[in-house]
Amino acid sequence: MSIQSKTINHREKECFPMNVLRKCIAFALILCMLLPMLACASDQENNNEEKTTGAGNVESSGEAPDPFAGTDYKGKEFRILTSTNAASVGMGNSNFMIEGTGQTGEDIVSNAVYQRNLDTEELLNVKLKFVRMDQTYDQVANDIKRMVDVGTDDYDLIINDLYPLAGLTYRGYFYNVADTGFENHIDLTQNYWYSDYMKDISLHEDYQFLMAGDYFADVLRSAHCLFYNKNLYENIYKDPDQLYNVVLNYEWTYDYWLKILDNSYRDLNGNSTKDADDRYGLLVMEMWGTMIPMIVSGDCRYYARDTETGYPTLTIYNERSIKLVDTLYSIYYSEGTSPCGGGGTTAIFKESDLLNAFMEGKGLFVGYQRLGSLENVRNSPISIGVIPYPMLEASDKKYITSSHDTTEIGAIPRTANPDNLPFITACIEVLCRESAKTVIPEYYETALKVKYASDANVAAMIDIIHDNFGNTFQLAYDTSLNSLFKNMFYETIHSKSNKFSSSATRSTKKAENALNKIIQTFEKDVVNKS
Repeated sequence: MSIQSKTINHREKECFPMNVLRKCIAFALILCMLLPMLACASDQENNNEEKTTGAGNVESSGEAPDPFAGTDYKGKEFRILTSTNAASVGMGNSNFMIEGTGQTGEDIVSNAVYQRNLDTEELLNVKLKFVRMDQTYDQVANDIKRMVDVGTDDYDLIINDLYPLAGLTYRGYFYNVADTGFENHIDLTQNYWYSDYMKDISLHEDYQFLMAGDYFADVLRSAHCLFYNKNLYENIYKDPDQLYNVVLNYEWTYDYWLKILDNSYRDLNGNSTKDADDRYGLLVMEMWGTMIPMIVSGDCRYYARDTETGYPTLTIYNERSIKLVDTLYSIYYSEGTSPCGGGGTTAIFKESDLLNAFMEGKGLFVGYQRLGSLENVRNSPISIGVIPYPMLEASDKKYITSSHDTTEIGAIPRTANPDNLPFITACIEVLCRESAKTVIPEYYETALKVKYASDANVAAMIDIIHDNFGNTFQLAYDTSLNSLFKNMFYETIHSKSNKFSSSATRSTKKAENALNKIIQTFEKDVVNKS
């Protein structure tokens, strides 16, 4: 019988000692007076616990404790070799979201970066040290290779261009962050890591040498997108927001886009010659750079994973690729597209001129822009719409966003002392996690969607662009694979060649031979040494 259900019968009550009864009554009275005070103290304690925030603290009593709370690396330097080279004139470099300015000011993103770095330093008791590397994409690989070959342990983390770093992965120049053979603090199951992106840029999914996540902000900033002149669209097609609905209804295809381009050219100076004084449907510079996001969004199925070996096999030469070549040929030689050097023509606009020409009203659409380019059009005289690149087929029902082959990602150099790997991975994990808490909300939700956007619909378009990265493998490894990606599409279209089938067969064969050699090197220099 429980205490609560136990009763005292009449006989027991008569025999109950009076002194004991008096003590019980007195205790009950004291307890009644203390209960409100105890409840108040308990409420105050709960309120204090719920309001405690900041690096290393939980936000509410229901959250798990921070695994890094109490970590003390005694002021040790975490050394980052960060890139300051600008891969695009229209966007600029992303180091301001990595290193920051080292102080607070009026800019909300810079303040968030400053706070993220400070929180990381305080939580782990470390000192972030940045060394800047200003090298073009064609110099990066050789410089890093020399540094690792001589055994220079000067850096714990390298941030630089995608395809130069990818070319070093299969030669054993970086640590595998998917390795669980040491105290590895990197948790790739967390949302602040772009795990699908990282798997896509891996030669083998069990070996992930290149890191992409919220700390590596250039992945987000370099997401390709199309800008369109809403004022001009309204003049021609009446409803400036029509394209947003087309995108949301999954009707936005290359065929749809081509009809708009063909209808938008105007020979404004009447000289019957395409020049910089005319108005175009699409403004482009030279063909190759502007073609990259189109090929990626066209989803030509570049490779497939062998289910037994885990290695990629090339599948790019297919019916979809043939249609994509024909489609892009129509786009670049459309009457509505500005000349870009293909077929013996001369490109009218340079990269440095492209965005200004667009804001001057010389084109309905402009190519080669990225989400980060929105930072440069805040004071534009025109209203700018933002949409993803089209689908090849309406039945695809999915838009695919291209980053760029010079998108800046991270890697841990093999020269780092193995004993330091727990320290290095802890610093990277916290930087990525704190970026998700502090930097990304300010940049993604406030700056991109509100501060830089011309209308409320842009936020929905940015979500579509951000949530659909894909086909990054070909950007990472195409140079290593005999430029298959470039040869099949760019070279064919640029030269106006009608021999796609034979050239594609030759290019694929050469790329397959290169891939086999890469895998052999990877097995020898990485797998057998793991």
